[in-house]
Amino acid sequence: MSNDERLSRPVCTRRSVLGFAASSAAAMGIVPLSQTSAGTTVKSRSTKRIAIIGGGFCGLTAARELKRSGHDVTVFEARDRLGGRTFTSQFAGRTVDLGGTWIHWQQPHLWAEIQRYGVELEETPGATANRFVYLDAAGTRCEASVAEQWPKIEKAVSDLFDGGYSTMPRPALPFGDRKWIDADTFSVRSKLDELDMPDEIRPIVDALIMTWGNAPGVQVSWIDMMRWYALAGYSLTVVNDAVSRFRIRGGTNTLLQAIGKDSQANIRLSAPISSVRETDSLVEVVVAGGEIHVADAVICTVPLNTLTDISFSPPICLKKKEESLRRHAGSGFKVHILLDGVFDNVTCLAPGDDAAINAMIWEGTENGKTHVIAFGPSAAVFHMNDITSVQNEVRKFFPDAKVLETYAHDWNGDQFSKGTWFVSRPGQASNALKELQAPQGRIFFASADWANGWRGFIDGAIEQGIVAARGIRER
Repeated sequence: MSNDERLSRPVCTRRSVLGFAASSAAAMGIVPLSQTSAGTTVKSRSTKRIAIIGGGFCGLTAARELKRSGHDVTVFEARDRLGGRTFTSQFAGRTVDLGGTWIHWQQPHLWAEIQRYGVELEETPGATANRFVYLDAAGTRCEASVAEQWPKIEKAVSDLFDGGYSTMPRPALPFGDRKWIDADTFSVRSKLDELDMPDEIRPIVDALIMTWGNAPGVQVSWIDMMRWYALAGYSLTVVNDAVSRFRIRGGTNTLLQAIGKDSQANIRLSAPISSVRETDSLVEVVVAGGEIHVADAVICTVPLNTLTDISFSPPICLKKKEESLRRHAGSGFKVHILLDGVFDNVTCLAPGDDAAINAMIWEGTENGKTHVIAFGPSAAVFHMNDITSVQNEVRKFFPDAKVLETYAHDWNGDQFSKGTWFVSRPGQASNALKELQAPQGRIFFASADWANGWRGFIDGAIEQGIVAARGIRER
């Protein structure tokens, strides 16, 4: 493997979030830079000044690691909250996550943090529902037993990723093998369409894989979806557990706060960075509005889709610029929905690139109301905040459903993310991963979007924060 090692105001579609934005930093016991004492002892120049752009899991993990090495760390977060593409809030009397949510012990960096801070887990009951309600190719509502169909579904997914172990035997070591790189030419749609599956299984498998991709299947790399499968031990059951079953009790913010408090870094909220200028010996980080912060090194953790929104001098390499402008494929949605009435715990699925909703999972019933979470491939064609539109789609699964409320964060319209979780386009990761990870001078680039292992996941963000901190220490 190569040794090249490598923001933000929430735009909620239903209501502003009370309390959470009221100082994430204060909740962690972190003192913003603007509030530090003027009489603070000047540190030795053997202590390096590190600026971190982005206050998500990646940035706060890097901050913690570097503070433990004795460095002076300042985190600049563009939003008025910490968390990046994770976002814990309240909906219908419950704590909910609007972004990244589910975790698993197969995710080593994240699991280490769960153990470090003694964070508890809870389960999403819909991940282990007993029945499927699905739409077939003609849009007809069908039902099936999960227990009866799951072995056939497992086989179909195994066939979809046929040769996965030989193609990707070391999914967390992307530069250890070339087979996956050479095979990264197909979309997941092309592979799904050519797969021979029973008619009653095809729509279920199609919808499951489409939900992973969170974008039209023609835009999603088949190899990228194989990576999820490989990281989960080539088991659909483990993938299902990792991406929809186990979550942090109290929301992802519970772990984020623990890491942030442990870091004791200086935190600057509502501080979007407009430019980064490197000289022979220092780096100037310019906050929008003109304030200049001088550092010995910088870690930039912004998502791929927003990388070119920061002006770098010298300019970032052409490959970084091209892939940022191209964007990754993840452009769908996740929306919490409250239904009037009690509905059974079933997993709802609909296949196809043009489906409004690919999957809907059950979150429970309380006080005569049912909470579900829906996912779809395109936020551009599905209006998450329009109760009538949402109700029309939900009724394809529950014909008499009445939608009371919806709640989602528009990650695609959020200027500091411009997309959902990272999903590679065909050929994108294989063509650009090494260059995306590579530092340039005193500027290190770290993001879940180009992690080695669980790319696009919280685990990938933590991995990259650790890698970037190590890179700075070694420098």
